[in-house]
Amino acid sequence: MSSLRNISIFSIFFLPFFLLLASQTKANFNSNLIEKACTIYKPNWDFKFCIKLLNSDPKISSTQTPFDLAIAIIKAGNSHASKTQDYINKKHSHEGGTSPVVSSALSECSKWYGGVVGAFVTALDDVQEKKFQSASDHVESSNDFATNCEEAFASRNVQEDEISKGDNLVMYFSLSVGVIINVLGETINYTTF
Repeated sequence: MSSLRNISIFSIFFLPFFLLLASQTKANFNSNLIEKACTIYKPNWDFKFCIKLLNSDPKISSTQTPFDLAIAIIKAGNSHASKTQDYINKKHSHEGGTSPVVSSALSECSKWYGGVVGAFVTALDDVQEKKFQSASDHVESSNDFATNCEEAFASRNVQEDEISKGDNLVMYFSLSVGVIINVLGETINYTTF
């Protein structure tokens, strides 16, 4: 009877502590993954902004594995890229005739954003199929395509803040997920030996 009572006292006082500790361990694991994803050595890279961006999406911040984190970041990146693509296409259909310079930049960006969205979709398939090198190439392409869109405006001396914001978000999502995809690829390489 005494040992049964000791077990009850143990479970009342210590079980909540162990559950709290376990949940903190998962939160720290995810926080470390997000910090790793945001550790990019690139000019104009804002580590704090990257962490804030990734943590602001509950689907990203609640992931528990590198695989799930890669999937969540790709989906978020694709969602933002699709919104930017819609914005570009609507703006092009409404302002296409007003300025040939702006129309030309919008037309070029529309094509580039078809590539951005397509690259994210393909990267998602690649990760799900554990084709990590291909996935890495595709997220890098999504960033390159968004950069080309940004350059389409810059080369014409045209400033378009909403599109620049979209290009910037693509950079953060694509480069951060590239780090996580590389972690996945390294994990696969280590486990195959």
